Amino acid sequence: MQGFFQGISFRLAKVGILIALLVGSVMSAIQIYIDYQVQTTEINRQISKITAVSTPPAVRAVHTLDAKLAAEVATGLMRYDFITSVTIKNELGTELAQLSRETPASNTKWLTRQISNEVLRHSAPLYMPTGGENGYITFDVNMDAAYGQFYQSSAVVIAFGLIRSSLLVFFLFIAFYYLLTKPLIQIALQVKQINPGSPGEQRLSRPAGIHDDELTQLVASTNQLLDAVDLALAKRRAVEVVLRKSEEHVRQIIDSLPVWVGARNKDGHYIFANQALADFLHTKPDAMRGSHISDFAEFFVTDPQQIIDLDAEVIKSRISAQIWEEKWITNDGEERDMHTHVMPMEFYDEVVSLVVSSDITELKRTQAQMEHMAYHDALTDLPNRSYLVERLEEEVRKANHGQYYGALLFIDLDQFKYINDSLGHPAGDGVLKHVAQRLTAVTKENDLVVRLGGDEFVVVLTNLGDELPTSILRAEDIGERLRRYISEPHFYNDLQLHVTCSVGIVMYPEEDAGVHELLRYADTAMYQVKEQGRDAIQFFNKYMADKARNVLVMEGDLHKALEQHRFSLYYQPRVDVTTSQIVGAEALLRWEHPDRGMISPAEFIPILETSGLIVEVGRWVLEDSIRQVKIWQEQGIWKDDMRLGVNISPRQFRSSEFVNDVTKILQEVGINPSLIEMEITEGIVIHNLEETVATMSSLCELGINFALDDFGTGYSSISYLKQLPVAILKVDQSFVRDITFDRNDRVLVETISAMGNMLGLDVVAEGVETCDQLYLVREYNCKYYQGYLCSPPVNADAFAELLTTTDVTWGCGANKRDEK
Repeated sequence: MQGFFQGISFRLAKVGILIALLVGSVMSAIQIYIDYQVQTTEINRQISKITAVSTPPAVRAVHTLDAKLAAEVATGLMRYDFITSVTIKNELGTELAQLSRETPASNTKWLTRQISNEVLRHSAPLYMPTGGENGYITFDVNMDAAYGQFYQSSAVVIAFGLIRSSLLVFFLFIAFYYLLTKPLIQIALQVKQINPGSPGEQRLSRPAGIHDDELTQLVASTNQLLDAVDLALAKRRAVEVVLRKSEEHVRQIIDSLPVWVGARNKDGHYIFANQALADFLHTKPDAMRGSHISDFAEFFVTDPQQIIDLDAEVIKSRISAQIWEEKWITNDGEERDMHTHVMPMEFYDEVVSLVVSSDITELKRTQAQMEHMAYHDALTDLPNRSYLVERLEEEVRKANHGQYYGALLFIDLDQFKYINDSLGHPAGDGVLKHVAQRLTAVTKENDLVVRLGGDEFVVVLTNLGDELPTSILRAEDIGERLRRYISEPHFYNDLQLHVTCSVGIVMYPEEDAGVHELLRYADTAMYQVKEQGRDAIQFFNKYMADKARNVLVMEGDLHKALEQHRFSLYYQPRVDVTTSQIVGAEALLRWEHPDRGMISPAEFIPILETSGLIVEVGRWVLEDSIRQVKIWQEQGIWKDDMRLGVNISPRQFRSSEFVNDVTKILQEVGINPSLIEMEITEGIVIHNLEETVATMSSLCELGINFALDDFGTGYSSISYLKQLPVAILKVDQSFVRDITFDRNDRVLVETISAMGNMLGLDVVAEGVETCDQLYLVREYNCKYYQGYLCSPPVNADAFAELLTTTDVTWGCGANKRDEK
């Protein structure tokens, strides 16, 4: 029943009743108002009529003072129901007749009082026929009785209106029910029967009796909506399936990541964690939901409250934060370093902090290893040069501040290369390790032992005392102990190896000397030991400093000389000892310094060698010599059987491009290679005999000749002479200089010459300055000679004049020994 009163038909009926009552009331009010006006007019008309009818007899009664007639007139007026009182008086106010009756009870008096007075009194004057007022007649009208008929008709009108409105509402209710409410109820019942999960399985049917109207359109639209909803649900289910699979895949991906991923709210409770984080905390991802960060405090090095505060700050500011090295502890007590990103993230209806942590423990270990490798030697694990520079700077500052002395020892193993060449690098590495161990064993904990590279070591002795003499003695004592300890036998694979060392020492702090200057000073002192025979110690002094400084200055000047073409070539003739004819020459490098004048080759050529400039300068010498021979050849003063000797340095000879450079120069100049003779020393041969022979053979195939220079000053190995493709053997001038009075030199020269002749080599004696020397080298069967006896080294123009000279005796005449 409650549902009925909430139905559309009932609500429409209520609306209909209200409308009908409103319309009926308005219509009834209009009708009543019209009736009221008509009734009021009718009452006034009757009163006027009554007055007109009763006035004449009343006038006669007053005129004649006939009370009886007056009573009859009053009685006649009282016959009207709505007149309640009648009074007739003469002009003097004397009553001739007076009648009245009580007002009957009525239910409409309240209404009468609303629209009029309850009693309305009418008074009419009585005029004599002759003129003049002769009295008056007064009567009271009961308006309630006068409007009685009006009230009755109005009641009928109202009742009819109510009946009419009720009938209208009833019929409207019936019409609405059958035309609208009932079909809607049927449609609603069908809608209720629809399965929300599968709305497409059912369709609404049109109720019977309904044609193509709005309800039909409603049914059709509802069916279309059901189809659309069913399709949307199907798509949504498909999307949900995809989302579930995607979510599962994302979860699998996150769980498989090698990083920790978690999300925490502002209170520090976990709302998500991946498998890696859960495994580290020895729990499950599902079990971590709702867990507080303090539950895992045992795994944190940082106070959990600090982490909660950081999360809250990130959530509040919406700005990401990083923790570069967050410390965690495993169950085994191992410390783990994590690089953590904390980012704000929208999670349903709240903002949380997404925490992603990467394990950088191995990275830090690798960085530490790399840093160790950057500052330590891989073979001996000793500190390297980079560490030495930083540490030595610190020690020098400490020494200056503490006003004490320390020492820097530069140690180089003597002829260590022979061990590598003969036994291989493993043996050499073993010896280097033994040396490192021995150096470490002798020095104190605060001292520093460094391997610079190769067979070079540096020892920094700290705080030797505040007095320089005492500090020098202590440094000397430690240096000597180190030297002796290194010299003790080293055992490798049942082999007993002996290694000595050269030690250069410099004291620090040194005035105006930084780290690199100290190293250079110690290195200079060490090379001074090398020059004096090795296996000793040597302190650096001012002479060495000046010498090292001069070397640096000269090296700079040599660079400028090469750039500014200040080098020149001088030529010393080679003379046949028998005919005294010039058969060739040796090209010699000269350098004229702009300030110092001509510099001795013995002074600047070693610097060219050590600086590496000798390769570029040597190429220039070779090219310029060959071009000069070409010029002399074109002038007709250089014969085809003459040779020009060019000195080749060991570094230039061992260059990988040496053969190609020579070939290219010969091709560019266009000269017969047989006119060129390359002079090499025994120092080139001993480094790598096979490589030396291969290089010489390649050049010999071009037609170039080779001479072994300064023979007798080096190893003077006969096996070298047998294997090397040389054609000339040059006896060093140190043996020829004293040949006239030193029996040993004579024996050596004679022996070398005899050996060369037996091997089929042409022997050249260098440094012949006197006729007696010439006679002796001729006697010892030296084929050629060079020296000041013929000519000192001269420039190209002067040498060209020598080639054209007719005096070939050079002032010696015949051989005096032959004359005897």
